[in-house]
This record gives sequence, C-alpha cells and structure tokens, in this order.
Amino acid sequence: MDKTEKPNLAEHTEMAADGASTDAAKATLETVERETVDATAEKIAELEAEGAATRVAQKRRVTNDLFQRGLAAHQAGQIDEAIRLYGTALRQNPQQPDVWNNLGVALRRSKKFEAALIAYRRAADLRPENAGLWSNMGNCLREMMRFEEALIAHKKALELDDTIKSHTFNAGLVYRDMNRFGDAVEYFDRALAIDPDYIDANWDKALAHLALGNYADGWAGYETRRKLADNPIRPLDAAPEWDGKASLRGKRILLRAEQGFGDMIQFARFVPLVAKKAGHVILECRKELIPIMRTVTGVGTLVEKGRPLPEFDLHVPLLSLPHVLGIGEGDLQKISADPYITPPVGKSVRLAPPPGTVLKVGLIWAGKLNPRDRSCALENLLPILSAKGAAFYSFQIDERRSDLDKLGLNAFVTDLGDHIHDFGDSAALMQAMDLVISIDSSPAHLAGALGVPVWMLQLYTTDWRWLVDRSDSPWYPTMRIYRQQKPADWSVPISKLAGDFSTFLQARIKASKGGE
Repeated sequence: MDKTEKPNLAEHTEMAADGASTDAAKATLETVERETVDATAEKIAELEAEGAATRVAQKRRVTNDLFQRGLAAHQAGQIDEAIRLYGTALRQNPQQPDVWNNLGVALRRSKKFEAALIAYRRAADLRPENAGLWSNMGNCLREMMRFEEALIAHKKALELDDTIKSHTFNAGLVYRDMNRFGDAVEYFDRALAIDPDYIDANWDKALAHLALGNYADGWAGYETRRKLADNPIRPLDAAPEWDGKASLRGKRILLRAEQGFGDMIQFARFVPLVAKKAGHVILECRKELIPIMRTVTGVGTLVEKGRPLPEFDLHVPLLSLPHVLGIGEGDLQKISADPYITPPVGKSVRLAPPPGTVLKVGLIWAGKLNPRDRSCALENLLPILSAKGAAFYSFQIDERRSDLDKLGLNAFVTDLGDHIHDFGDSAALMQAMDLVISIDSSPAHLAGALGVPVWMLQLYTTDWRWLVDRSDSPWYPTMRIYRQQKPADWSVPISKLAGDFSTFLQARIKASKGGE
C-alpha cells in the first residue's frame, strides 16, 4: 500500500540515474501511441472507403434504376415521363453516354430538336465511336432542316459502321429531303444490298423514282405501301384482286379507298379508264368526298368508307391503278389534259365581290402539320392583299381561319369557312374563282381537278408528285408551282408569285376596259 501511495526513492533514483534508458522508454511509448493512432486512422480510412464504395454502389443502383424506368416509359410511349427519368439519372451521374443518347431520342420524338441535339453531342463527347449515336444525331439535324450538317453526322456513322442498314438508309433520307433523288436512290440501294426486304428503303426508293419521273419503277415500288406499318390496306378475301390483265367485261369492280383526301382526288382521274373495261365500278371513299366523286365519269356506285360493301367480283386499291394500268409519262399527260371533277348538281354559289373586282382569288395558306408543317404564314401574302381590283376569299376550314382576325384582315379577305361542309361545297365555290392560291394540300388537288387556275406554294423538300425543279405539273395543266429555294424561306417564291400576280391582275384590268 505504501509503495503505491509513496513511490520508492531508490527505484526513483535508479531510474533517474539511467538517462538513456529513460529516453528509450519514452520513445517506445510514443511509437506505440503512433502505431495505435495510425492503425485507427487506417481503420477509419478503410471504413470510409467501404462507406464510399457502398455509397457509389448505391448511387449506381439508383442511377441504373432511373435509367431502366426511363427506358420502360420510353418503350411504352410515355415520352414525357421518360425524359424526366433520364434527366434525373443524368443529374445523379452525367457520365452516361447511353442515357444521353436515349434522352436525345425522346426529345427528338417530342420535337424538342435543339435540346435533343445537345443531348446527342454530350453522348458523342463521352463515346465518339458509337455509330448509332451519330446516325441519331443526323436524323435530328435532318428534321431541323440542317441538311449539310446531317450529312456530316451520317457519314461519320458510316465511317464507324457501314454494315447497319438503317445508317445507310438514314443518309439517303437526307439526300431525299434535299431533292437529290438520284443520290438518295444510291443510298437506298446500298441499304437494300444489306437487306433486300428492307421495307422503308424499298418505299422511299419508289417515291424517289416517282419524283424523278421514272414511273415504271416508281409505280411498281409504290406497292410497298401495303407493307408499311402506318398505312395498312385491310385484307379483302371476298373476291380476287385485279391485276390489270384479267378481263373486266361484265364484272363489278371495287376501287378501294386509301390514304388522304388529296391522294383520292389525284388518283380519281384513272376511274374512267377502268369504267371503259368493267361492267360496273364501285368506288369507296370517305364521306366528305362523296359529293365530288359522284361527278367522276364512270362511277356507278359510291360507298362510304367503313360502311358495308355491296357485292363485287374483283377489287383493287385506287392508288394501285397506275401500276396495274401501266401508266407512263405520256399516258399521264393525256389523261390529265381535261378536268375530271365538276361541282355537284344543285350547288349554287352567289358571291358579292366589291365593285370594280376583276379577279376573284381563293386562298389556302395552311395544310397538314405532319410529317412537316405544310403552311405558309398568312403574313407572307400581305403584298398581294392590297391589290385593287382583286377580291380574296379564304377556303380555310380549320383553326387557322382565326389568322384572319389575328391579323385584322377580315375587311380584305372574305371567310368562306361557314359555307364549306364537304368537298362539294368547296368545288362549287372554287369554280367561281378566277385563281386559287394554295399551299400543297387537298384544296390544291381539287382546284387542279376542276381545271381552275391554281398557284401552289411548295416547301423546299418537295413531295414526289410535284417532281423536281419544275413550275408546271403533269398532273394538273392549270397548276403553277412556286418552290422554296431554301428550307423555311418563303421570300423567293412569294416575291415571284407577287410579281406574276401583279401582271395577271393588270391584264384582267386591261381586258375589263376593252383592251385600252
């Protein structure tokens, strides 16, 4: 007990006398302390590393879960939800090229092209060797009508991998949209060399041939439309399909409806050719077209699409007639020489143009929104609306009628929308016009079929039926085409149209004064 409370002096003196031994003991103690501290720090570091790894793994799982949920939403067509989930995943970890690529695809589908392009470029920064990514970027640039840049992206994709058919096909679509149909056919053929049954390539190749006036190849390829996912022709097994060779003498043939109003009007010109061969022609069409289709020579029975069909012996889709009849350029010009539609009997029109009017002009400035917006802003037509001696009439029947009120043009343009309930009404009103100015739309087809002079405003990317670099049309002798020279730029065609309009109007004014 004493030793405990009072240390032993001799012991103390001994320890004090050996100074070296005391330093060594002290050093040993410090070493032990350091080793203990170092071991503790190492353990803490290990635990922190384990925690960090756990957090990283956890974060990776969360990010992957977000991506998988986004992918599922994307595949289910829930695009807005997919965009949200992809964005959340990228905020967790932006170093994910696949997620950036998928985000770009979803944004492009939502027509948010600028944002999609940014997403694609972020993906390309992370994985520049991904050929599919460059092809996706090219598709986005094509929809933005930045065609030269689109070609660069697609050619990059092909440099990386030219064995994938869609990469070559997508490059061909850019040439198609640039109206370089010969180049487009070359790329479509390259895609078909990889897969001869590639439906999309066969379809667009057919349209390219038609745009080039290669009707034999074009009409044969046009039959590919039957295989398109978004344009099915329903099976009809009640009777055989006419191939153009079997005799129609005494037979009842059903001409089946398909595609849009403009297509049906355009191809109705072939009905009289069939009627000369058949005993009776049954024409199927949508309700709105019945009044004008009744005026086509050779139509025996009209049936509204979707209604029960009468008995028939053979059938053929209306748009297959040029193929089965073997229509070439010469045949087309001969068939199209005269009007083939007239206003329905009983449709009367009473217009009250202002005094001094020598020219009545119908206007249609807006058409379909898809796949591209077929419209020309009404503001572009203001230069001709101030012309004295001309009376203008709007044939718009959709929400774009409101453009007149928005621009304060109701005093300058008479809105006929309330008087148009079907194409019969439109036909009667158009027949009273001296000129129709229209965007590429079904009213342009109607005016042409009626034989009314029609000046059509055409987007830079032409539709196959209007061919390339032509101001006339083999389909409609009374049509004049004013084409954009640059994407989204109406300045050149509007300027040309305004000049021609002034000349036309002055000639009418001069004629009204007896040629003075």
